[in-house]
Amino acid sequence: MTNKIHIPKGFKIYKTIEGKFAAHIGPYFIKHNYPNTIFKVFIDNKLSNLNEVAHGGFLMSFADSVGGFYAYNNVKKPIVTVNLSSNFIKPVKINSWLEAKGTVKMSGKSLIFVEIEMFVKERIVFSSSGVWKIINIAKR
Repeated sequence: MTNKIHIPKGFKIYKTIEGKFAAHIGPYFIKHNYPNTIFKVFIDNKLSNLNEVAHGGFLMSFADSVGGFYAYNNVKKPIVTVNLSSNFIKPVKINSWLEAKGTVKMSGKSLIFVEIEMFVKERIVFSSSGVWKIINIAKR
């Protein structure tokens, strides 16, 4: 897919390390370093629903990836999503570039709270807030 679209200036492909599933949706592109990272994804037919707009499940998955990126980079420890609340504000048409940004609102000993906003041409189309939990993989 990356050879069929023109990657926006300043963006590079995001090599996900978060899991197997996320590598199959997208590809995602990023610009800037944490905490100013901006994500982009091109909404093609593969990411759409019968209404020819971005599938809601994809939007939530993208929000989970973006929020997880911000949560992980805030603590640099293994994390899992424990809650994700989503608001579908406007439909995202096929052949649109969707941009996402995250903000860590609070970080404690075991939980990180992140807000995610998504835009098409600087107009908000989706927002989400989530909670990520720091986990201890060594005890598994």
